[in-house]
Amino acid sequence: MENVEHYLEWLQANQLVENIAVKVGKNDTVLYETYRSKSGSLSQTTLFDVASVTKIVSTTSLCLLAMDRGLLSIEDTVSKFFPCPPDKQSLTVRNLLTHTMGLRHKSLYKDKKAYENIQEYILNLPLDFPIGSKFCYSCPGFILLGKVVEKVLDGRLDKLFEEYVAKPLGMISSTYCPDRSGDIVNGNLSPDEVGIVSDFNCRFLDGIAGNAGVFSNVQDLTRYVNMLLHYGAPLVRKETFDLAIKNYTKDFTESRGLGFVYVDEKYPQANPLFPDGSIGHCGHTGQSVFVDLQSGLYAIILSDATVSTIRKYGEEHYNEVIQMRHDLHQAIRKDLE
Repeated sequence: MENVEHYLEWLQANQLVENIAVKVGKNDTVLYETYRSKSGSLSQTTLFDVASVTKIVSTTSLCLLAMDRGLLSIEDTVSKFFPCPPDKQSLTVRNLLTHTMGLRHKSLYKDKKAYENIQEYILNLPLDFPIGSKFCYSCPGFILLGKVVEKVLDGRLDKLFEEYVAKPLGMISSTYCPDRSGDIVNGNLSPDEVGIVSDFNCRFLDGIAGNAGVFSNVQDLTRYVNMLLHYGAPLVRKETFDLAIKNYTKDFTESRGLGFVYVDEKYPQANPLFPDGSIGHCGHTGQSVFVDLQSGLYAIILSDATVSTIRKYGEEHYNEVIQMRHDLHQAIRKDLE
């Protein structure tokens, strides 16, 4: 992987990333794997704050499991689980999973709000646009979805993730709120905040939420990818998994399955290495997981790219993190060719 090696060296030389792990595989074959750190050592068991990759690894997985057991339908209205004001009566689980709920990103850390009642606060926010009228990435939607999952599976999100996803898949290290003395890459500026989730909405909710909060590593995410390559087994039936990998927003600005990014020409961070119909997700801290279900190709990127750009520029330059994923996937493509 000569192009990948050169690009990773360039990233570190230009202070755009300090710690990065990359794994590329095809079905059961590992094509490339590397762990690079400028100040310490990394391995397949080093934990990273995976940020919004939580949306697929935890929340979407639990949602599909509830669907598979007949406890939830994508057409269920949220009002079935929580009291909703008149403008949210038509809001469905499908809207939450596909980011079409009508709310943009919001800062939720307000006085007298906590994880126990955050759904009330979200449901009473005014809509930014009509429900289902367009795609708009919404962390509040996935926080609300996490609360729905808790309701139907009768438990707290972190415990549900451990019982129904992590243990069955052998993801022995993946967790919300990890032991902060462990082998963890810090996604925050302060050295005192290692092991604390970077996402402020999730942090406000005590580190447990449907939008972010999971810490994971290459070893565990490889096991998660293996589940995807087996179309949901052993977590859910293929019939249920197939529902998740359709394009539900093909007429909007970004294509989405149920929880997953649906890769096409509108998602250059992954395309064209990953062809149309591939699935995955990114995390704001500098992570991504993408899988081509047809060929079996996958790529896992774990890094501290976002906080590295803050150190370099004195402010966040997330556009460079987006460019990093695009360029790294392009380098992988060149090497595979």
